[in-house]
Amino acid sequence: MSWNELKDKQTSSLECTRKLLRAVISNPGKYACDTTIIDALASQSSLAKFSANVMIDGELLDILSMSLNTFKTRCEERISGGFTAIDHLRKSAVRAIGVEKNKPSPKNSRTREALSKKITELTSTLETMKRSNLVLLQTLSEVRFQIDSVLDAPDETTRTNRGKKLINRITAITSLNSDNYQIPALTSASISLIKPKRAGDENE
Repeated sequence: MSWNELKDKQTSSLECTRKLLRAVISNPGKYACDTTIIDALASQSSLAKFSANVMIDGELLDILSMSLNTFKTRCEERISGGFTAIDHLRKSAVRAIGVEKNKPSPKNSRTREALSKKITELTSTLETMKRSNLVLLQTLSEVRFQIDSVLDAPDETTRTNRGKKLINRITAITSLNSDNYQIPALTSASISLIKPKRAGDENE
């Protein structure tokens, strides 16, 4: 191999190294556990001596090992920005992998802690619903016992007053519910007298 051919091959290797560094920076998660590449990024010398065939976006990158002096010289001769540009990419790749490794792991909804929290939330919701059901039963019981007094009122005025008291009582009881289970307050109601049927009404 001639001297110029060797230079060309080394230049091609540097271009491949630059592509690899950019790939690591753009997708550090893919390389965060690749100890070979991580070791190569550790220092200028380790990157210069790195040798590998790496597939990046369907392209096989052939990276050759060189001495640090040769690596620097070829960078200055053949690479835009020289060795400083390549070393800047190396440092950026190291930082990108560091950030990736320090990312908090996504919360696992199946962990014991998450399940325990979910059980607590569901238990609290269930207790609230139980209390609301008890309030509802109390309201129905109250209505059951007081509706007769409304129907048995001797006159319309008494019936209206008793009806209003019953409505206020229902509103007071249901207000014991939590905010999520409140019902609109009853502000008014039309109360009509229900008369018992008399014999012969069906034939009228």
